[in-house]
Amino acid sequence: MKKLINPFRYLPLRQALCWGIVALILMSVFCWQVGLRMSSITQINYAGGSLMSATLQQLIAWLLFAVVLYVVGAVASKSKVRFWDVAAFNLFARIPFDLSLLMFAIPSVRSIMGLITDGSFETALQYMNLLMVVGLVSMLFSIWYFFWSYKAFAEATNIKNGRGVAIFVLTFVVVYFVSPYVLMLV
Repeated sequence: MKKLINPFRYLPLRQALCWGIVALILMSVFCWQVGLRMSSITQINYAGGSLMSATLQQLIAWLLFAVVLYVVGAVASKSKVRFWDVAAFNLFARIPFDLSLLMFAIPSVRSIMGLITDGSFETALQYMNLLMVVGLVSMLFSIWYFFWSYKAFAEATNIKNGRGVAIFVLTFVVVYFVSPYVLMLV
């Protein structure tokens, strides 16, 4: 159970990086096939593109967050912080977010989200049960992603407890608001 809650304490760096790269490649192909586009570090929309642009979006979303976490961690930590520790653990921590995107492979979920994207809220509200299930599943995967991202940051930088949480949340908020502008370039 401890390995599931905090895998970063037990997971070797090379394995974290390899699993993260596999997930990044698979999600790039999935986003390309389904027509999803990263519009922020944790948001997507239905403006798909080529496989190259889907891969670049995944890479930018990961690297932007990893670089900012590294810089903040290197400044705030009293111990030595290595970039590859932060980057590999952050890439592995994205796996729950990537898993949450698999919901969009279900045709009914895609059509409901398409209705919401088009602004047809009244039609989408006819499927309230499905919307609630999608919302609950998305919330659970989001909590898992944020928890793992913090644990990855804390393990890689040795900044823990309240100070670590505050630094992580502030860093995430900054990257969340900057990432749409960077991702627009792709």
